[in-house]
Amino acid sequence: MKRVSFLAILGLLIVLVGVSCETSGNPDAQTAAPQAESSSGIGEESAGKAEMKALALAYPDRTGEVTFRGDDWAVRIDDTWYYWAQGRLLPDELRHRWEEYASYRFYSYPFGLPPIPDLDEEAKRRLKDRLQRSEANPPKRHQGFLADLYQAGTRGQTEAGIVTVKLMGFDVRVHEQVAGPLKAVNRRLELLMATDPGVKRFVDGLKGLAGYNWREIAGTQSRSYHSYGIAVDLAPKSFDGRHTYWRWALPQTDEWYTIPYERRWMVPLQVVEAFEHHGFIWGGKWFYFDTMHFEYRPEILVLAETAASRKH
Repeated sequence: MKRVSFLAILGLLIVLVGVSCETSGNPDAQTAAPQAESSSGIGEESAGKAEMKALALAYPDRTGEVTFRGDDWAVRIDDTWYYWAQGRLLPDELRHRWEEYASYRFYSYPFGLPPIPDLDEEAKRRLKDRLQRSEANPPKRHQGFLADLYQAGTRGQTEAGIVTVKLMGFDVRVHEQVAGPLKAVNRRLELLMATDPGVKRFVDGLKGLAGYNWREIAGTQSRSYHSYGIAVDLAPKSFDGRHTYWRWALPQTDEWYTIPYERRWMVPLQVVEAFEHHGFIWGGKWFYFDTMHFEYRPEILVLAETAASRKH
């Protein structure tokens, strides 16, 4: 199945302007086992270039130009410049305090299912240490970039932009900026439901959808993507004893990441692809898996398209 044309076009644009497809060594990366943080310094012109240009291409109606200014890559939203700042996306006055913040999550997103991780003892130890540090000092992402991107700095501002969209027969509340892409997902899913009995059975097995919800990400001090109205959870009538979220599996096994796909509650890949075609990524492909969860991150898919195009 071919991916949607707008993603292919965006990926081609990145190739044409000569942007590197490498993403940062992100300590919050969701799709792979823990890794060391990038050694790229703020003053190195290559650091953050691909990611910042991907943001501008993914959100053309909200972002202005991207340029290398003040020894760092920056993208403009309205009148505010946000700097790469070691992957933290910070305004000028905070960019040299980047160590105080968690990174804005850029990572390598696979279009197929990634293999189940097989960590060696050293990687397991690093993972355990990371989780302990995170529990003791929950990470906090600076909220300015997303707040400006969606004009959602406060709960009141956010809720002023929340609308109701029909998806798979259910009403779901989302931000108006993602209503169009989500309606396109729904049109694609309606066709799948009419032609694919497996997809129809899956949708019939859903109890409902969860969209906008003003809250923080569990275990962090950062606003959830649900709190901006740009994430949707698919809630089934029954999980049939299967795992859907790494934190819920953690009390049963320290090695939740080794749980095989057949023991996880899974979304059919045809449904996943329908979301991906229109800018949504699926938490079922994350190392810290969340198989109910989709969020609007077209910049991640732009980078993934570019990486795929460079391999062929």
